[in-house]
Amino acid sequence: MNGELATGGIALAPHRPLARWVARLGTPGAGAHEPGPRRITGPVNDGAERTDARTLPVFQDPAWRRRSVSAHRDDHPAVPALALHHPGRGVTYVELDDHGSPLRAGERGAELVALIEARWDAPPADPDALHVLAAESLDLRHALLHRLAAETAPPPALFHALPWADLDAVAGNVLALLDGAASVEQPGTELRHWFTPAATRLAGPLAVLERGMRERRHPAALRHEAASLLTGLLAVRPERIPAPTAGRLALLAERLATRDVLFRHPARVIASRLRTTGPPGRSPSLSLRMDAELPAAANRETDRTYQQSAHDELFGVRAEQTPGGRLWVTLTLPSPSAAGEAWTTAPDGLVAPLVLRIGDSEQRRFWIALRSRPDGLLGALDLFAPSERFELVADEPAVPFAALRSVPADELVPSLRASSNVTLRLWEAAATALPPGHAVPGALRLYLEDITRR
Repeated sequence: MNGELATGGIALAPHRPLARWVARLGTPGAGAHEPGPRRITGPVNDGAERTDARTLPVFQDPAWRRRSVSAHRDDHPAVPALALHHPGRGVTYVELDDHGSPLRAGERGAELVALIEARWDAPPADPDALHVLAAESLDLRHALLHRLAAETAPPPALFHALPWADLDAVAGNVLALLDGAASVEQPGTELRHWFTPAATRLAGPLAVLERGMRERRHPAALRHEAASLLTGLLAVRPERIPAPTAGRLALLAERLATRDVLFRHPARVIASRLRTTGPPGRSPSLSLRMDAELPAAANRETDRTYQQSAHDELFGVRAEQTPGGRLWVTLTLPSPSAAGEAWTTAPDGLVAPLVLRIGDSEQRRFWIALRSRPDGLLGALDLFAPSERFELVADEPAVPFAALRSVPADELVPSLRASSNVTLRLWEAAATALPPGHAVPGALRLYLEDITRR
């Protein structure tokens, strides 16, 4: 995929912007072979600031070359920055960070970027390359790894150059507070977005959870961020995280499970994925791999359905598939505990995510409303089975209806359509209790409008 955008198939030169923004530099003095500091003179992206700099026509010329230049804007101090130079035209563009300042990069950093761009599909990840990358600015590391992750499959070791020690410190604070520490010091560095090339929904929920615990916020708020963190950890690629950090995050997931029984299954799955020591064992994942065509036994008169199930202690998922293409999914979970340190004390008003993966690319998400029974929580969905191989995964933690506020209302409607009369009443009760602008009341309105039209 070298020189090609992942989404548009536009052929581009190997050396092209990493950042979204670039700006032209003023020309050096006459006869200058190694120019000194140069001022940014051109507008962002030559005036097309809403356009991704990679797609600007000017950079389709393969003659562009990487270099590090000393650049500054107006009266600000000059800094070594990543640039693209066209020898034939004598034109240089400097790359800009999200604040419009020069994207810092030393000479060795610019040389490494040039080498990686020349070997985009198989970039170097040897110790020397990692040492050079780790010494460069966070902005450069983020821009480079973001592009690599979006366009190709880079060696996992490259992501180890991110500032994992900062994330370790925040995770350490959460562990200390979970273990009963009266207080911890505020982390010296904000995690921000630096880790998104390696893992999304990791640094953000972790940072908010750590701050909430330091400030003794309400358990409901802490649980929301903890559930978001566990969901993010379920999606990470463990090989992109250094082993010491992965081990600490596995321990953190297990500690969070002591505060909420509904976190126990996700924590076990996370720990089994993040810990690389010891012999591989059976994954506790609640996942069912199914085929669109039923086995012959399912077509006999005495056995009209095909069933599969998976269990992890008190957590379980079962699927019944009929020859007519119906798919009945049942999910069972333990009831939340009312113990003193529990973060979830009420069994009502909870939904459990269910992911339906079809083939190698398509993924659909459903939310199963859970009702309380003497032996735990129960939820079910009535779906149409896909026409090709598919997988059902129920590893993510259950969340309150209120936590669905950021989900677009139309994305919740399929879950309502697949609900039974009993579970649909749970959605109705939640819609009544939540503000009118929340996604759940909005989804119920869309669902009822659809029923009326039919």
